[in-house]
Amino acid sequence: MRVPRTVRRLALPVVLLLAVGANDAVAQMEMPPRSLGEVVTQAEAEDTPILLEIYAPWCPYCQRMQEEVYGDDEVRSYLDRRFTYARLNRDTTAGDHEFDGRTLSSKELGMALGARGVPTTIFMTPDGTPIARQPGYIKRPIFLQMLRYFGSGAYENKSFKAFRTQSSK
Repeated sequence: MRVPRTVRRLALPVVLLLAVGANDAVAQMEMPPRSLGEVVTQAEAEDTPILLEIYAPWCPYCQRMQEEVYGDDEVRSYLDRRFTYARLNRDTTAGDHEFDGRTLSSKELGMALGARGVPTTIFMTPDGTPIARQPGYIKRPIFLQMLRYFGSGAYENKSFKAFRTQSSK
């Protein structure tokens, strides 16, 4: 009996998914859903800047960021030491976030923070004031430099370009 071409094309990914396990197929940052208010409270208590990743479950570049960037041990270690971080699903109307004197859904918060596309990385002060927004996929080496720039507080007195130049010396 001849197996149709479409069945053969689907068979390998399904077999690999079952062999690896559905949970291991895409390494996601593990964190409970929480409001921006809870994130700000934690960041203020720990005096750490906030990194907010705005994503959508269907987004291939969001998944790639999870696997190649957030899944990296050095990135995770730096985030754990220097940041309070969270993920925000831009496609959901669930959630209750206090921002700019308003109560917003997750989708509304993403838009209020300027996330017109996904992924978008938002850096904030410990009190939740946005510092910078970077749309799109960010390669690991640049992402690490960004983490160090915002995590060290260098953004307060020099440009990212100057920081990168100084760091490469």
